[in-house]
This record gives sequence, structure tokens and C-alpha cells, in this order.
Amino acid sequence: MFLVLIIVTIVAVAVVVSVFLNRADAFRPIVVDAATARVLSRAGAATRWRAVATLGSAIGVLVAGAKWNEAAPQWYGLPLLLAPGTAACIGLLVFAAFPPLRLEGQTGRRVASLAPRYPWSLGPRWAYLLPLGSAIAVIVFAILAGLASSPSDDGNYRSISFDFGSSSSSAGPYPGWYYGIPLIIMTVVLFATTVLALWRVSGAPRPAVEALRAPDSALRLLAARTVMRLSSGALFVYAGGVLSFAGLTTGNAARILTAEGQITLQPAGALGVVELVAGVLAVLLGASLLALSVVDASRPLFARDGRPLAPVRQP
Repeated sequence: MFLVLIIVTIVAVAVVVSVFLNRADAFRPIVVDAATARVLSRAGAATRWRAVATLGSAIGVLVAGAKWNEAAPQWYGLPLLLAPGTAACIGLLVFAAFPPLRLEGQTGRRVASLAPRYPWSLGPRWAYLLPLGSAIAVIVFAILAGLASSPSDDGNYRSISFDFGSSSSSAGPYPGWYYGIPLIIMTVVLFATTVLALWRVSGAPRPAVEALRAPDSALRLLAARTVMRLSSGALFVYAGGVLSFAGLTTGNAARILTAEGQITLQPAGALGVVELVAGVLAVLLGASLLALSVVDASRPLFARDGRPLAPVRQP
């Protein structure tokens, strides 16, 4: 089952990334003339180092979380649940910790703008609904799953139970309060680090040289798009993983053995299938967003072909 899910996820992510890369406006390289390209060379190197540090720290936290999960079975998989969100938070904090990119040739003068810049001012407002909507979805489902959960043998709310006459059935692990409360806290922290990273991108001083304004806007836009896709991807993977396990556990608990034989209690059985399907779709979406954030962070920013600066699209 999980092998099939992994294969489907890899294929779907490959298809999504291929489609985006073939769109002219999805990952358009920033095209500048030869003189401006020389000025921007140091900024491109700094951007690549920031991407390497961000991704490297996130991968390191993921590996540490997996090792902790193996060494602490008494936590019932909680370290593994928190590892992706912790990795995304650390990656975003590393991203935000880097000093603002200063384009080579920029003077020490800072230019004030009459239009204030906010974390949500780097693109259309609808683009920010993706991380916000995914965070709300995770929190709402964690609360609903917690309300539906029941205590397991160890007293923790990580099971789900159903009664049918004199018969009953329970199954776990289920994303009840034992997993749900840490998940809600992690979601809030991840959203806060997303806002922090976007604030760092938007709050950096603008270059004083007029010719560098357009490349500076392009750098900010690419950075904001990377941050939003990274956080949204992590949250959708969370939501999908929790939904998938909830669906499997609900389906198992809905099969009750009675005197007449085994029956599937409805609508719990159908709900389990819906949760499983929705979870798989959310995992596919989240994995695609994570892959696109990696492409955004590692793709060359500038093409040195002598053409004038290409228009920059909104995310």
C-alpha cells in the first residue's frame, strides 16, 4: 500500500514539476543585459548559498527526527510526526537569518519609499491564501480528530472506537489529542516562521541605483514564492499524512465482529475511505509544492544573453 503511494507521489510530483517548468511564466529566468549581469553575479551566488543552507538544515532536522523516532518508541511516532514541521521551521529560520541581499554596485545610500512594504505585499493577496488555508485546514482537522478520539490502553487519546449493540471495535494509531495538540502548536509556529521569513524579504532596503530596482524586485519575488511553497507544501503533507492515517484507522475500527459475522459500520466506513483519498491528494499537492520550492530556490536567477530585462510575473 505505502509502496504504491510512494510511487504515485513520485510520478505525480515529476509530472507537476515538468508542467511548471514548461510554462513560460512559471519559472522564467530573470534576463538582463551584460552590464547588469556583472553587477548581479554576487547576488546570485549569495542566493544559491542561502538555498543550500536552508535545504541542508531542513534535511538535517528530518534525519535527526527519524533517528529520534527510532530511539524513542515510547513516544509512539510523535517525533516522526513533528519532524517535517520542525524541518520546515528551521529551514525558514535559516532563510530569515541570512542578511538581506545587497546587489553589487549598490551604494551605501538607502532609498525610502512612500508605499509601505509588508510580508503580504510581495504578490497578489490570493497567493497568500495557500499557506493560510493549509494551516487552517490542519488545525480544524486536528480538532475534529481529537473530538472523535478515544483513550488507548496507555491512556493517551490516540485511538478511535465504535459501538454496535453489544459489540465494539477500536483501532489506532489515530490522530487524536495525543498527536493533535502538538500538531496544532507546530502549525502555528510554522505559520509564524513563514510570516517572519516574508517580513525579512519585504523589509530589506531597496537599492539606491535605479537600474537595480527591477532585479531587486525579481529577487524578492522569487524568495517569497520559495517561502510560501515551502511552508504550504509542509502543511499539506501534514494534512495529507494525518488524513491518510485517520482514514485507515477509521476504516479498521468500523469493521465490527458481531454474532452474525463481520460488518462495516456506516457512515464510519465511508468516512474512512473519503479521508484516505483526501489524504493521498493532499500529500500529492504538498509534495509537489515542496518540489517546486526546491526548483525555485536552486534555479539560476539570471540569463546572460544580452537581451533586456524580461518582465517578472506574479507568483
